[in-house]
Amino acid sequence: MANDILSNGRLRENTVVQRTRNDRGNRVNAIFPSCFLLLVLLNAAPDIAAIESRNWLLHRHYTRHEYSACKLLIEQELMKSNGHEYANYLKGLILRKEGKIQDSLDCFQTAYNVNSTNIDNVKQIAKSLLIMGSHKRAIDAYAEVEKISVLPDWEMYHGREAYVKLNQLQEGKKYFKKSTELTKNELPNIDLARLYLLDDMIPEARNAYTAALNGNPQSIDAATELGLLYLRIGDTQRAFQQFGAALAHSPNCVKAILPMAYVMQSHREYDVALSKYKIASQTIPESSILWNNIGMCLYAKQKYVAAISSLKRAHYLNPMSCIPSCNLGIVFLTTGQPASAAIYLTYAISVIGLMYFLLKYEFFFSLLILVALKRLDDLEGAERSLTKAHALAPQDPLILINYAVVLDARGKQADAAEILTALNDIMAVVEVDAQISQMANKLLKRLQREKTESTTGQEVSTEKYEKRQLSPDEV
Repeated sequence: MANDILSNGRLRENTVVQRTRNDRGNRVNAIFPSCFLLLVLLNAAPDIAAIESRNWLLHRHYTRHEYSACKLLIEQELMKSNGHEYANYLKGLILRKEGKIQDSLDCFQTAYNVNSTNIDNVKQIAKSLLIMGSHKRAIDAYAEVEKISVLPDWEMYHGREAYVKLNQLQEGKKYFKKSTELTKNELPNIDLARLYLLDDMIPEARNAYTAALNGNPQSIDAATELGLLYLRIGDTQRAFQQFGAALAHSPNCVKAILPMAYVMQSHREYDVALSKYKIASQTIPESSILWNNIGMCLYAKQKYVAAISSLKRAHYLNPMSCIPSCNLGIVFLTTGQPASAAIYLTYAISVIGLMYFLLKYEFFFSLLILVALKRLDDLEGAERSLTKAHALAPQDPLILINYAVVLDARGKQADAAEILTALNDIMAVVEVDAQISQMANKLLKRLQREKTESTTGQEVSTEKYEKRQLSPDEV
């Protein structure tokens, strides 16, 4: 009972303290062997580094565009483990920037083999296939992305531009519309607008460009292409505003400078246009279009020597373009050099013959006429040129009247009368220039009078027509 002595109704304190100390000692003795064993295991375990422990460093080098250091670090990581997904992924991106598309595709394929559930790997495979021109394989790859993706992604639909490359425009338009519903990025709307323009759907294209600008007001491409669209429909004021908006964000944007300078040139502000062309020449000094426009500005300012120099440079930079050749012919005609003019205009016609079915410009016909009219001393060559022009545009009044004049000068009055009859039929339906109608009536009356005289026994020598010189009012 000694241990049960009470003090003020409580057990003695020394007894409780003794019991507590004994219990604590027992617990310490029980825990100590397990802690000691854990320490032994930690000291004996090898230092195993994580495979992708340096991904943060790879990402930092890549985002800073330090590609050399990034590639060196990638090779070190790949030597440690061939199954390094992120290293192969970044290596593929860098190789694609360097133009090594096949090598980048191999890297993305390796990353996909490591982790086939990562949709980024499949996206990059599809993008590389698209760049390489394997459009059907790219479509299959994007279909795989759509299959394994949990949430819809605008890139998987926008990547279906491979359908456009395969000339399946309706399929491409369908996927571009889906892409525009999932993002505010301007690329799907711009591509969709381009497809609308191919079908001459001007209002829909304008709405698509406007949507691209609403989602991304600083988009230079959207502003520039919308300006070109306004320029196409003849709204030069809105076109000028869009080009100005693009230049406000990028003062050296050549895509906006050239059409803006063209608008100024068309309003006869040649000095301002030349100042814009000067800025553009620092970025694209080898542009044939640029030097052609500079030449025509100088021509309008009557600086013919400088204009010829600029146009010859444009012709040298793009010999297959007929526009510089045509303009050179015009300048040479103005400066009284018909032989040089005939050379360049004939060359322009030969280029048109090769490209007529690819390019559809109305002034091609006037080029043919211009060559014919300026080579009237060579009536045989003029007839050949106008015969070709008549075959291309059989209902053009300007071609018909000049064709009739040349045939009459060649002594072929019957053919000339037939051409004039066709011209009269056209003038009965379509309003033509007064000078053309006056010349046609004058020539037709003379042919009828000569025909009447020949029926009464007065023969007209064909040599008279072969030697006859055309008067200025017949051109």
